Amino acid sequence: MLTNFFSNTKPFTSVIIIALFFCYMFSGYFTGFVDTLNFSSGFWFLVLFGLVNFIKSRNNLTFDNSYFFLIFVILLGYFPSVIKIDSFFYSNFILLVYVRRMYSLQSSKNIIKKLFDCGFWMGISVIIEPFTIVLFPLTFLSILMHQHIDYRRLTTPILGFITPIIIYFTYCFWYDNEQTFYSLLGFTTYYDFSIYFSFIYKFSLSVLLGFTFIAFVMKTPRTLSIKNAFRKNWILVSIHLLSTIILLLILKDRSGAELAYLIFPCAIVIANGFELLQKKWFADLILIVLFIGSLVHYFM
Repeated sequence: MLTNFFSNTKPFTSVIIIALFFCYMFSGYFTGFVDTLNFSSGFWFLVLFGLVNFIKSRNNLTFDNSYFFLIFVILLGYFPSVIKIDSFFYSNFILLVYVRRMYSLQSSKNIIKKLFDCGFWMGISVIIEPFTIVLFPLTFLSILMHQHIDYRRLTTPILGFITPIIIYFTYCFWYDNEQTFYSLLGFTTYYDFSIYFSFIYKFSLSVLLGFTFIAFVMKTPRTLSIKNAFRKNWILVSIHLLSTIILLLILKDRSGAELAYLIFPCAIVIANGFELLQKKWFADLILIVLFIGSLVHYFM
């Protein structure tokens, strides 16, 4: 029943999923996980939903259904600390804009513009959170897998990357605030993961990583056995996921909101694994269990 309902991308299905998100948001607010509840927060998350769905559908990262969107929202429910507008939200949003351009490199149309955009958005992301630079190699991997390599295609992302960096340095220099810029170059970190030692984070991370691992193991052998465009995308998704995990390991500040970086690639992987389930009753059961697990935060 549930799988039949979410096996399409009709507007009504999207409305139900968005309504589910706002239920999470209101629940997070009344349980103290979400600090503020206002129109601006809701608007920015609607923009985020439009972006992630565009990335998924435009680059054919899953089949044409609503499983990805549903799983993405349910995963947000597992981590109510990410349902707020802060520096991590903006960093993740800009990073997703970068990811959109990176995956679009499978098409040769306006390739130089796309490469410059990749570098440009990554430069902005680094200004907000310097450690996100660990995802920049995805640009060159995408070029290698989808396009032929030449001097222009290798240097254009670098030029795009340094453009916002130079602009930001000029801004800091003009206002005699160079130290703020130089602080971006300090890649020292603290390996303090104590925030994740609480039961609620152990449970949520176990569900997230457990489902991701199972889906990855289910999908990878089938995908790599067929030489097509999706095979290349799946390799990029896998490296994207690995890079995001590395990012979370080396981040300096940890409040729980940084887990927003992980939700998009995990949702892509889980949705791809979910699509392989042939017995609808079992798929319904998985969705119900996944949803019920997301409610634990709000009753602890």
